[in-house]
Amino acid sequence: MIRLANPCFLFIAVIFLALFFRREAAYLGYSQLNLLEGGKGPRFWHYLSRFLLVLVIALMVLGFARPQWKSMVNRESFLARDILLVVDLSYSMETRFEGSDGPRKIDVAKSAAAQFIERRETDRIGLLVFGDETFGSWPLTRDLKLMLKKVGRLGSSFYGGTNLAKPFIKALDHFREMGQSENRILVYLSDGEAGIPLQVKEEIIAGLKKMDIHLYLIGVQLKQESSNLMEIVRAVGGRFIDVASPAELKAAFEEIDRLEPSLVEVGVQRERQELHPIFVLSALCLLFSLTLLRHTLFIELC
Repeated sequence: MIRLANPCFLFIAVIFLALFFRREAAYLGYSQLNLLEGGKGPRFWHYLSRFLLVLVIALMVLGFARPQWKSMVNRESFLARDILLVVDLSYSMETRFEGSDGPRKIDVAKSAAAQFIERRETDRIGLLVFGDETFGSWPLTRDLKLMLKKVGRLGSSFYGGTNLAKPFIKALDHFREMGQSENRILVYLSDGEAGIPLQVKEEIIAGLKKMDIHLYLIGVQLKQESSNLMEIVRAVGGRFIDVASPAELKAAFEEIDRLEPSLVEVGVQRERQELHPIFVLSALCLLFSLTLLRHTLFIELC
């Protein structure tokens, strides 16, 4: 369907054309046409030139009104896994590894996340970040370049302390609302320095099991013995990945690749297509043709 971005120009056209076709005032003419020196050409060309001029005006006005194809939502099906990436942006992630003058924890986590995204190809990936609160940075998408840009910007801002429970709750809600693949994967990057109430922990475990979510914990200098995150990982049969171990990262990537993707159907909104250049160019071509006729084949058409 076609819509007009500036429909007000149509009212201008109505006024202009009304003046153009106004009834001409009576006048006293010649009693005999043969008294005129030469004629004004065939009467047919008189009407044709007038018609072409009106058409030029109409096309120009339509061009100014900016006709557009309406944006349409098409359904697109593809094989994919739904993967939600959760990144810790608490103040503890701004620090460096203990006993090291190397990169910050968040920089190491970003590097691991970028490696992970680059290997996904056809999967849908979403991004959540958290500190005291959890924020949805981007919903599930196939635009991996966009996700790499999003991850590359992490670390410029941090959000207070660490609340490890809220990201799980937010992730479960996101999978429930937007997840479509049968294989749901939650990749959690954190140093894990915070507690989770027992009841909340049990609710998180129950939710992960019910939705059959594969949990991968990428630990950034994580203390495994006392970590609440490790308890959740063990309870749901998830996997712990040491961010400082390239071998562990590679093995986790291969394990995720072995998970069979399932059919996902999403709506793709197409951008509106501007049609006004077609009308403007058509008007200019007609105007050129009319001018050419008036000054060559028929000297006086009007």
